[in-house]
Amino acid sequence: MKFNMDNPWIIRLIALLLSVILFSFVSLENQSRIRSTNPTDGASITSSEVVTNLPIDINIDRDNYFVSGIPETATIRLEGPQAVLTQTLATQSYNIVTPDLNELGPGRHTIPLEAEGLSSQLSYSIMPAEVTVDIEEKIVEEHDVRVEFNESAHLEDGYTAGEPLLSNEVVTISGAASTMDMISDVMVIVMPESSDIVSDIEMTLNVLVVDEAGEPLNVNISPQQIDVLIPVEGTQRTLPIVLEQVGTPREGYEYTLELAQGEPENVIITGESDAIEAFTNFSVQVDISGITESTIRTVPIVLPDGVSESDPEEIDVLIRVRQLSNGEEDLLDPGDGSANEDKDEDDEVVNNMSDQN
Repeated sequence: MKFNMDNPWIIRLIALLLSVILFSFVSLENQSRIRSTNPTDGASITSSEVVTNLPIDINIDRDNYFVSGIPETATIRLEGPQAVLTQTLATQSYNIVTPDLNELGPGRHTIPLEAEGLSSQLSYSIMPAEVTVDIEEKIVEEHDVRVEFNESAHLEDGYTAGEPLLSNEVVTISGAASTMDMISDVMVIVMPESSDIVSDIEMTLNVLVVDEAGEPLNVNISPQQIDVLIPVEGTQRTLPIVLEQVGTPREGYEYTLELAQGEPENVIITGESDAIEAFTNFSVQVDISGITESTIRTVPIVLPDGVSESDPEEIDVLIRVRQLSNGEEDLLDPGDGSANEDKDEDDEVVNNMSDQN
């Protein structure tokens, strides 16, 4: 049968058939692609994942045995259905363990590492797959802690270190019997950053357990850190206090400085030995600027170079003020009755101020 290609109906029919065929092909491709990416539509995709730095659980009676040779972490490669693998990684319900080491007893053993908590649909491999461990009898002992501190390298000249105070003077150490026999020293090393210290040293330090060669030993320490306080003391000297008038006096007034009642006549200063030895007395400056009547003023002790502290840190000074008659600068005759009256009035003022204090 011959087709007349000039007939428009035949051309339309052919075009329609081609369109149906093309649509069917694209539809089948899309459905195939959807099924390949969606495992729930009858297809299961196998996937794998590598997880690093997983801690290893050691299965042993830690009260009686000490085990060494097991690394802190291991790497595991998981493989299986993608849906199961995704859920496993999200929940982190698995871990790496050793077999029961209590059954092996003391000695050197090569053991496999295992994974637990995994779905049976997943396969795995662990790196390292095996480790060599040493199992020994566990020994627990108490040891005194020694403080190592080089005061000449860190303290200012003239200062010395007192007896160190520790939050724990004794620590508990546990480990393998062979290692415990090697303990030579248990200590903390105090190494401040400064080299000119004049005040107490306070630090939190790791406890070190070493052998005769000074090498650290593989043992457990409780507590691992302790607080250390080292009192720092300087050279001390007791000196008499000398009051020195400073400031601008008011014209027509005369000033006398005295230590208030009950105040010490001496000051104890602490500091560098060379600086301390240079003093014969201790000067305290009292500013009388603007004062026109007798008063008691609290004056701080100003520390000179080389002195770090004083006892007391401040003193009360009685400032007696006397107005000169007719602007005269000469002192009144001590035998003059008016002078005695002025002194009595000053004493009364001072006594009143003392009562108020």
